[in-house]
Amino acid sequence: MDSHNYDADSTTDNWNNRPSNDNSETPTINSSNPNYNPVADSFAYKGKTELQQGQQQAENIVSKAKKLVQQHWEQTRHTLVRARKRVSEMVPQSANNLIYWRNPILSGLVFGVLLSVIITFMFLSSLAAISFWLLASLVVVGLYKLYNYVMLTFVGRAQDDIFDSMFPPDMSISEQKARDLANAIRVNGTSVLKHSRNLFLWKNLTTSIIFGVILFAFFYIGLSMNALTFVLIGLVFLFTVPKIYQVYQVPIDRTAKQVLDQINQLLAKVTPKSQNKPKKP
Repeated sequence: MDSHNYDADSTTDNWNNRPSNDNSETPTINSSNPNYNPVADSFAYKGKTELQQGQQQAENIVSKAKKLVQQHWEQTRHTLVRARKRVSEMVPQSANNLIYWRNPILSGLVFGVLLSVIITFMFLSSLAAISFWLLASLVVVGLYKLYNYVMLTFVGRAQDDIFDSMFPPDMSISEQKARDLANAIRVNGTSVLKHSRNLFLWKNLTTSIIFGVILFAFFYIGLSMNALTFVLIGLVFLFTVPKIYQVYQVPIDRTAKQVLDQINQLLAKVTPKSQNKPKKP
């Protein structure tokens, strides 16, 4: 009986003292960590996987944004070039001379008068502003006529009347000009009606959305300023920006190219380089 107990005890001791080198037979995960929790480990693994997926989606979004910026920049640049050529063809040569200040005295006079008219309408009622400028025109022409009369009577030197040359007595609207004007109104009016129909009837979803955003922006800006302020800004823009761009075209184009290059470099830095690495199978 004692020998059996000795054998059992020795067998138990040998089992307990046996080295744990047979982990390959019964593997356990993190068996050395007493605080191991398989549920938390599964959640951590799931969170890591979702984080990697989110990073991949962010990389794709940044890459697509870079392509869209480059594409839309090129489209915008070509559109501006075409619009500039079209406007140059539509605008008469006399208006181009005024805008580009080829005759500084005349351009300054026209710009000053138009600026004064807009400011007058901003601070006075329409009736008062119209009456004021008609009265000012009448007074200026009267003073000029009085000056010519004094020069002719007391000095004996006659001068050409610039107003008579500007407004000849046989002023009239020819039938050809009337037909051209009516045809232009018909063609442009038809085009405006077709575009308005496509916009308000949502024939093109993207165009209608962009038009709505523009209208909302004008509504938001119009809460703080009126239409005459836009007209004033447009007038200043018209008489300054074209001339500035004509004089400083080279440095402006160089600066715009540098800004675009910096945007592309920033997008390239944001886009991780891991996209170019081959994925592990």
